Amino acid sequence: MASLSEAIGAIIKRKRSRDRLTQNDLGAKVGVSGSYISAVEAGNTSPRIAEVEGLAQVFRTTALEMISEAASTETKIYSDSRREQEALLSIFTTLSPDRRQQVYEFVLFQRDLQDRNDDKRNN
Repeated sequence: MASLSEAIGAIIKRKRSRDRLTQNDLGAKVGVSGSYISAVEAGNTSPRIAEVEGLAQVFRTTALEMISEAASTETKIYSDSRREQEALLSIFTTLSPDRRQQVYEFVLFQRDLQDRNDDKRNN
């Protein structure tokens, strides 16, 4: 079983990768070095609560949610598909309401095209 520090490090690494940030980029956003982020992700050091709060803000969550996730006894399995979904959701939430509606309509359009193509192949 991973320690709390290791679990928080894994969560930070997953969220950083999802948001396509380098360790240096993430460190700059919270006022620490990229090598410090590396040490946290590896579970070699524990972030201070102020740093967890800063990281949570970058990841659009709360420190409590990050700590709760790390303390959870459930093993979470993140597939490539799940990572893609989280990355898209992360981008989607930064859009204006008008842009979100455009994205939604585009996705529906793409699904309809796919359904039509599937129908053609099956006939």
